[in-house]
Formats: sequence, C-alpha cells, structure tokens
Amino acid sequence: MKKILRMAYLWTLLLIVVGLSGCSDDEPIAPLAEPVPLKMSLNSKDLVMGEVMEITFDVTGTEEGKKVMNEDLNIRLSAKTNRGAVDQLLFDDFPATVTLSKGETSKTVHVPVKQTGINREHNVELSAFARGYRMAGALQVVTISDFHYSKVSLKNNADKTVKEGQSFILVASVNSKLLDELTITIVPKEGEEERYVNLPSELVIPAGKSSVESAPIIMKKDENTKEDEELTLNLSTIPVATRYPLNEKQLIIKKIDVHKSMDTEVRDERWLYEDADLLFVSEKNEAALKSWGQTNYTVMKEGDPHPNNGNVLPKGKWKFFRAYEFHKISGCVMSKESNDGEYTSEEHPVGLADQNTGAVETQGAVDNVKFSWVTDEGYLRMISLKDKAKSSNTGNTFEFGTSAFYSCKFQRGNPNSPKWPAANVRIYPGMRIETRARIRGAHNSGMLPGIWLQGNEQVGGNAQWNGWPDFGEIDVMENNTKHPTMSYRTSVEQTFHLGDITPNTGKSKISPTVAVTDIAGTIGEFHIYWVEWVDNQTVRMGVNGKQTIELTQAEAERQGARWPFTDQVNSEGLYYILTMMFLHKAKPDYPSMEMSYLTARRMLKNNPDALIPRMEVDWVRFYIDDTYSDHGMPWRDDVILY
Repeated sequence: MKKILRMAYLWTLLLIVVGLSGCSDDEPIAPLAEPVPLKMSLNSKDLVMGEVMEITFDVTGTEEGKKVMNEDLNIRLSAKTNRGAVDQLLFDDFPATVTLSKGETSKTVHVPVKQTGINREHNVELSAFARGYRMAGALQVVTISDFHYSKVSLKNNADKTVKEGQSFILVASVNSKLLDELTITIVPKEGEEERYVNLPSELVIPAGKSSVESAPIIMKKDENTKEDEELTLNLSTIPVATRYPLNEKQLIIKKIDVHKSMDTEVRDERWLYEDADLLFVSEKNEAALKSWGQTNYTVMKEGDPHPNNGNVLPKGKWKFFRAYEFHKISGCVMSKESNDGEYTSEEHPVGLADQNTGAVETQGAVDNVKFSWVTDEGYLRMISLKDKAKSSNTGNTFEFGTSAFYSCKFQRGNPNSPKWPAANVRIYPGMRIETRARIRGAHNSGMLPGIWLQGNEQVGGNAQWNGWPDFGEIDVMENNTKHPTMSYRTSVEQTFHLGDITPNTGKSKISPTVAVTDIAGTIGEFHIYWVEWVDNQTVRMGVNGKQTIELTQAEAERQGARWPFTDQVNSEGLYYILTMMFLHKAKPDYPSMEMSYLTARRMLKNNPDALIPRMEVDWVRFYIDDTYSDHGMPWRDDVILY
C-alpha cells in the first residue's frame, strides 16, 4: 500500500515538473507531502426537500491513515446528473471546495437540500477529488426528491414479467424508515381478479421500517388464453394525504402465456426448454436458493438427461454436466475490488476471470467489478460506458470501461492453471454448450456483444498453432450494433475462423458465417445460443431449436484451411468467452453511454429499458455425450456454480 501511494506521489510530482496540471493559473503549486488515504462517507443516499446531507471526509484505517493530515488539503466537490451540474439547483450553499486542515483527522460539512422547487426524483453523482490523494467512496450516487416516495414492485423482477403457473412476491418500500405506519391498498383491474391466487388487498409497512413483502402470489394458468397480456394492479395509500406518496399509482405486470402458439424453431426457445426460466440448482446450493426466495427451480445432477431429451435433441445423447446459473447466493457471487481500488462489489460472479486482452481493450479497459454484476434477478449483466477505467493488464487508463470474462482457460505447461477457479470445466469433443442471453440498449451504440470459444493452444502452446486464428475461433453469437443492414443490426451472426496451411499469417483463411436474421428485432428477449463440438471432424451451432451452421474438417481442408478443432491440436481443449467489445476497434459515439457505473447500476435497477449497452446472461449450461472425455487432465471440479 505504502509503495503504491509513494508511486502515486512521485508521479504527481513528475506531472508538475513537466508542466502538466489541471489546476487554474492562479492556484499556487507547492510540493506535496506523502499522501494518506482518505474516505468520503454520507449520512444518507436518499434525501428530500428540507433535509441535510452530511458529507464526512476522514483518514482510513491503514498504517498511513493513522496519521493526521500533514498539510492543508483542498477537496473539490461536484454534483451532477446526466443533464449537467445541479449543485445550485438542488442544494443551498453547496461547497465547491472543502478544506481538511493540517492536523485534522476528519471533517463533516452540512449541505441543505432546497426547501422548495424540487420535482420528482433526481439521481445525483456526488464526486470528490483531491490532487495527489486516493480517496475511497470518491464517487457516490444520491437520490434527491421532493418527497420520500413509496412504491410497489416485484421482488427480484425489474422486468415485471410473470409466467402462468409461476409465483411472485410484491414488495412495498419507502427510501427511508417510516415515522408512522403506511398502508398501500392493492386492487386488480376489473375483470382481472381471477388471474391471481393469494393476492393481498393491502401491504402495511410498520413505523420504523422501510419495506414489507407479501406472501408468494401465484399467476393462475388459464388454458383459454393464448396470448401474453398486461395486467394492472391499482394502488393507493391510507391515508391518501401522506408524507410518502406513491411514485406510481399502477403496477403493470406482463403475464406470459404458456399456452400461446409456438413460433419458429429459431425464434422460440420453447423448442429446447418448456420453461427456460426454470433454474438449475445443485443439491449443495438448494437451501441457499430457497433462502434467496426462489421457487421455480429443479435440482440437477451430473448425468441427468437434457430436458429436451428425445424431442428436438436426439434421445439419450446429451446429459447434464455443469452450469453457470448466476444465482445470487454465497458460492456463486463474491466480493472483489475494482482495478483502481475505488469500488468493491459484493455481486461479482465466481468462476469467471477477466478477459482483458489487447483485442478486447482497444478503446476501453475491462473492469468487471465496475461494469458487470449478478443482478437481483439472477442474470450476469455486462455493460459498457463512457466512464474512465483502468486496465489491470496494462495499467493504462481509458476513456471507456467495459466488461469481458473467460472461463475454462488452461495454459499448457503451467501446473497452476488447472487450480484457478475459472478452470472449472474442460471443453473437449463430445460437449454441447448453451448460453441463454439477451442484448439490450446496444442498438447503434458501436459495441460488439459476443459469446465465443477459442483454442487453448494459444496459451503456451505449439508455435504452429498458437497464433490467431490458427488455434481456432467459434463465434457462437456476435451482434454488430452498427451494421448497415438493419436486419443484421438487430439480429446475430455465427462464424468460424480458421487459419491458413501456412501458420501465423494473422488472417482467416476461411470464415464461414451465417446471419440469423430470423430473430431480427427480438434480441432484446432471451434466446439460447448453442454450439456442439460433436467430434474431431465436426462442429455445429444453432439458436434455440434450430441448427444454423455446421463445419466439417473435410470442408475446411477443401477450402485450404487447417483444422484446429481436435483434441490433438488443442490438447488443453477450448475456452469460453463473454465480451462487450468495441466494434471495429473504434470509439463508440453514443450519448447515453456518458454516465458513471454507479448511475448506470441504479438506473437499470428501476428501468430495464434504459439505453445502456449491455449483454445479460441468464445461464450457461454444459452437456456431454458418451464420447466425451476430460482426458484425465486436471480441472476445478469442486467449483459448483449452479
């Protein structure tokens, strides 16, 4: 820690010496004392008119931080939304600068929220900067409102969609502890009363609490209905004139009809799974899943038949092996610190590692702690923003931040690589991999969401095979968000990349591809993108219930390419990749990307339609057939992620 701080200090001095400074001309520049770590904390992140925000700056608990300040320190403060600065619009006497004087260990400033004139809610980015000092909590998002609003929502379900036969839970909440009891009445729209079992007529939040949950409510199955429909719950408060008014007086729930007609095999995931929302869970994690509040699940064991067994898929062929289900439970999520040390996530997925290669980090840094997380719904959400981010690979700071992961990567000759938590599956012939994913907010953004496989021979492998694309690449899904053809832009492509007979040319000899335009306009909904490494001669891909492309060794060699998809060439198998890359390696020009990662997180929690480029992965499932072998190679079979 001390070494890092001294490096930061020396770097700051170097900038001053060479004349680079972000300070105004009239600000004197004096030599800096050795920096000590600071922390900014707030008394509340939800305030209303007339309340006071308390901002505290103090030293933290490291050895350096036990010292008092050894110089006067000016801390610059700003408050803004995506529409600009709001320090004067929402606050009285907002301080542009706070001085922590020499000898002080902490200072608290009081910033009143305006007494009048504020309408609705404003998500405000409060940021602090002190030249030459690192500061924990330097960026925080605060909600400023005219009232403490109450609301009714679906627990762990921002999309507000419920399938027939499934249960859901209503949550009534206020963004502060109540001074007195609040009752919210719930009345279904006329004619929709019979859609529910156990729907409460009211939810009561006791004084001193901020939320209450209903018992599970069941959405009835109705064989007479054949289409999805929107259902309305009308809400009101008792008393009507309350200090906690409702932010919305209606809750709209989309009921998904399980009896509706099947779409085509490529457009409808029900060709593969009767209920693709059904969670897979291991016996080990079942109790934790129940505590999380999930009821729509099935316990899966290695060797269980694929749920589609004998329908679209051949009877008896594919058997369950492993899964990444992204359950928000201990063992599937972990705590991890961002690359710059500014943020710690408690929602980081276990068993995946940072794919922070040069090919991904062309215009932005991969910082999965800031730009990805496991959501309350149990999805892995991966976003890209115009928000400064630091690369843990190169140490460089980029204008953009993004997300990219890998798993199943094994480095030939490295005895430690099979011990990594990300080395939790061996991908060899005889395996089928399914990824349920959707892409939202990315249209025309200049991003390239993708699901890939590449050969592990590139990592410490044979020089004849370890250059791209000689080791082989399978693009299970790519979405070109700026493609000139609209049907391509709103659908996906699936591609193979193979190298030339002459190794290390750095160019694809052949790139057989298919544009799956049959799903154009629907990529914002979940589809299942799959690949089968059938054997050493054949690889095929598809979407939902349809095979879309197949490539064989004979066809590849007929076109002059070398065939890498064997367990002899890639003796360590293939590895799995999820990325939000930069299309054509260019900077995106997309205004809605200009926000902080914290603002994006809060926005998406309440608005699943926000225009923030992202890929959301519900699950990844691995199946094997009787020909599969792990070749006796070591891997982390103790890492259970479902």
